[in-house]
Amino acid sequence: MVIRISSGSSPTGAGYYNETKVGKGDAERLAVRNYRGVILPVQELGLATVTAKLEQQADLNPKIRKPTFHASLSMAKGEKPSAIDMIAIADRYMEGLGYGKQPYVIYQHFDTDHPHLHIVSVRVDSVGKKISDTYERERSNKLRQQIEKEFGLQVAQKAALRPERGQLQPVEYGRGDLKQDIATVVNGILQDFTFSSFSQFNQLLNLYNVRATEVALEGKKPGLVYSAIDSNKAAQGATFKASGLPRQPTMETVSRRMNAGKKVKGDKVARLRKVAFNQLAQSTGWDNFQQRLSGVGVEVIPHFGTGNNLFGLSFVDVRSRAIYTGSELGKSFTAGSLKAALGETYIAPSKRELAPEPTTKLTNKTEETDFTNKQTHLTQNQEPMPNLDLISQLLYAIGRDGDEQESEHELKKMLKRAHKARLS
Repeated sequence: MVIRISSGSSPTGAGYYNETKVGKGDAERLAVRNYRGVILPVQELGLATVTAKLEQQADLNPKIRKPTFHASLSMAKGEKPSAIDMIAIADRYMEGLGYGKQPYVIYQHFDTDHPHLHIVSVRVDSVGKKISDTYERERSNKLRQQIEKEFGLQVAQKAALRPERGQLQPVEYGRGDLKQDIATVVNGILQDFTFSSFSQFNQLLNLYNVRATEVALEGKKPGLVYSAIDSNKAAQGATFKASGLPRQPTMETVSRRMNAGKKVKGDKVARLRKVAFNQLAQSTGWDNFQQRLSGVGVEVIPHFGTGNNLFGLSFVDVRSRAIYTGSELGKSFTAGSLKAALGETYIAPSKRELAPEPTTKLTNKTEETDFTNKQTHLTQNQEPMPNLDLISQLLYAIGRDGDEQESEHELKKMLKRAHKARLS
């Protein structure tokens, strides 16, 4: 079982997230606990009823900026616990973590291929004191292991419920299940990478031979379709509506990720800018510059216009799995500035310094990081897409787990924050 915990500023926001799923048929409200005075059957409750009690209790201590407790409990693929078992698992978890007397709501979601629960509660008790979150993740992990034994669940580590690093590979038209292969890439990018624009989302997809396209819908917001592309970015085969793919990676979902990505990237860009400046100052040309960046976990994606003219670059920070435009890093990293510094003609790197295998633990250091390097040679005039060495770097990034996923945790927290300000 995999458990993820997030905090938020508004219980209404977390409730809205789950109730929207219920309204779409992608989730079911299984139970409410400690909702004294509520006599309606759980299936007949509405958003206002569900969130009113949580907001009321959160308001007992307005000094707590993030009173919302929102946990997801995911079982291993193939497990099929009954609704009664799911409720029992949720109750056991909340009791064990110290939330047994708190008001909370239990939801079961059906939008993935493994059964999972969401539990929404508040960190403020009935007298206005904060429920302790000291060593919360450590206590949650220990509790998870106990619940797995008590309920006979598979011991499913975090990586088991995510795309395996070997599975997220470029889509090959005519080989395999095209719809499933596209969905695997799209959901892998949405889950593991940080981006702040639709263009950046597509740049990441393009690395895996997939493209997202907005389509106009009469009287509605634009929709989204996905297709496979070849090395020339020409569409191959059928297009697939976002709503018809597993996990439904719609424009609404992509937009939430873009908005959250802006905040996450804003906190991270200073470190990356410093690293890039250091490498640029020591570089002797395009080839050397990209090799140096690759050696510290940053990959360059060039963008070409007519006549193979370089008009822009993107930078992928492999360790935080975030993509930046040159202008986001600073004026020195725009195409024009780099041409002036490194040469008018862009040259692809002759080799890349690939990251070590997943068994090697990375530290948070930058230039000083000691890589176990594996080199793959490229010709200087090689077609820049698909960039197989960059894909290898990104596959490695997706394969990491544990403490290296700080950026992912931040992104998930932001995505589950309120859609409106706290009530006061």
